[in-house]
Amino acid sequence: MAAQRKSARQRLVDAAFQLFSSQGVGATTTRQVADLAEVNEVTLFRQFGSKHGLLAAVVTEAEVVTGPAPYFDRTTLGQAPADQALGEFLNACLETLDQLSELVRSVIGEAGQFSAEQSLAMGRGLQAIRDAIAEYLEALLGQGEPVALPPEEVASLVMALLLGYSAIDSTTNAMVEGDRASPPQPHGLWSSRTVFIDSVVSWLLSLRPPRLEGQDQSEPQPPGVNTAAWVDLPAPVVHQIMQAARKAGTQTYALVYVLLGAGVAAPEVPLLTRASAIYDSSQHILLVGPHHRQVPLNQWIMGKRYGTFVKNPLTRWLKSRSDASPAMFLGPDDKPITPLRVRQLWAEVTADIAAPLDTPLTVEQARATWCVEMLLRGLTRPDLSLLSGLSVEQLDPLAQKAQARSALAQALRLDQQPGSGSAPLNEPGA
Repeated sequence: MAAQRKSARQRLVDAAFQLFSSQGVGATTTRQVADLAEVNEVTLFRQFGSKHGLLAAVVTEAEVVTGPAPYFDRTTLGQAPADQALGEFLNACLETLDQLSELVRSVIGEAGQFSAEQSLAMGRGLQAIRDAIAEYLEALLGQGEPVALPPEEVASLVMALLLGYSAIDSTTNAMVEGDRASPPQPHGLWSSRTVFIDSVVSWLLSLRPPRLEGQDQSEPQPPGVNTAAWVDLPAPVVHQIMQAARKAGTQTYALVYVLLGAGVAAPEVPLLTRASAIYDSSQHILLVGPHHRQVPLNQWIMGKRYGTFVKNPLTRWLKSRSDASPAMFLGPDDKPITPLRVRQLWAEVTADIAAPLDTPLTVEQARATWCVEMLLRGLTRPDLSLLSGLSVEQLDPLAQKAQARSALAQALRLDQQPGSGSAPLNEPGA
């Protein structure tokens, strides 16, 4: 039987999820869970320690968390208008919460009974759900570079809104006593679920950068990036990042090499395919973005060479693969990597590297560093605009950073020249 092929732990988690969802945690005994899972109750305590340990495992290991969500199908993205797709997505989330209302109430009601370790496990489960929602919203909205909030924060807010609505709706939207034929009485905050969903959809759509007047609606939106806030990285930090990426694995090393060596934006990485890399003994070019702009993949990064045109971190990664996916980089599910996963890998690589301004290193800094380096090598802003996909105006703050770095390099060279001919300021009579 299929149930017997599952491990005892998985059967216990599945059984607990079923019982907790239907009757709540308080009304469920460990004996009921063990009997439904067809295991000894001792096995339950050996695996999870207590009922609260089992509840924490349900939140992190149940198939509803670890399995693919039926409303999250990348293949359907773009087949319906964004407002319609968002509405269907939010409605599906609320319907799922309706089915899990007893479990949700139990998690909230039992929160004070969790140990520190169990609370951390619960947090990891919620983060997994948040990341899945973030990937969906980022892909659906096509934000590229969010105007104000990164997709992880948007997803966190959406989760809070959905959980809050579900809690309010389940506790206040009751039937009129003695009149089952009457519709539920509204709680007054929203006249209906549709109104609530429409409000959230309107907010989510407002996060997208505005389209330029006359812009083809089929083309991606212009990136709403604030390049004035970008900070380029000094050479020692860049080389530390490359070293850390190399230790993290072949794909991660290749990914960071592409970010720092070609200035590719995180939302553009999923569009790269194996065919996007064109190279021979004299050049290595990437076809980047929906319109396949040609961008050189530098073998020299901040004064250090990372291979040749035909043998570098990216070519090694591509040649090492045995899968049939056309995508250049893969996510955990062997599907094309998502922008969210790109940022997560970058954060993992840079976690232990001290930033110049004592702030987390962001993936945008890789793009800023590449742009500044190209300007220092003599590329004009109009030419760099063609390569980077940024407007000349967006490149202005980076050009100022390039000038500042050039001035610093010149000052350092002057300091290395002996005998400038100027009298020391502390010389008598100066």
